[in-house]
Amino acid sequence: MKISKISKSVAVASAIGLSLFSACKKEPAPLEQENLNILKIKIGTATFTWSDLDGPGGTAPKVDTIKVSPNVTLPTEITVQDGSKNPVEDLTPSIITENKDHLFVYKPTGNLTFSALSKDGNGKDFGQTATVKTTTAGNGSLQIILKHLPDKSSTNPAATGESDIDVTFPVVIK
Repeated sequence: MKISKISKSVAVASAIGLSLFSACKKEPAPLEQENLNILKIKIGTATFTWSDLDGPGGTAPKVDTIKVSPNVTLPTEITVQDGSKNPVEDLTPSIITENKDHLFVYKPTGNLTFSALSKDGNGKDFGQTATVKTTTAGNGSLQIILKHLPDKSSTNPAATGESDIDVTFPVVIK
């Protein structure tokens, strides 16, 4: 069976038109990059701040020393901000809205422990709020990591996902 020249021309023109149409398809606009460069932890009534406004590799971060009394149990709350914006943008509400996709991980050393982490919409740990308990006087540290897309069903969700922010505070219990 012979294909006519017109049929070939129509097929070629259709293929070219289709490829041009798909090549002109608009890509979605990239999402604006958020800089998670300020983390504050409120323990009881005191707030402690970690900030690194120029990002990794520049000036060293500014870090408060967490100072708490021994043998206390206190509520904690974390806020995360973008200090590159004017005014500073509080990113905490969007993190709370997306709580199924985030996990605050607490890694203390010394005489403090964290419990009663807040839960996400599925009843899994989220950790934006928690309870800290101290024991005897001493020194230590508190590493806080905000994980993005962790596998919260994993036996160790803190080892999954990506770290959006990873900060360490020195701690003094006295």
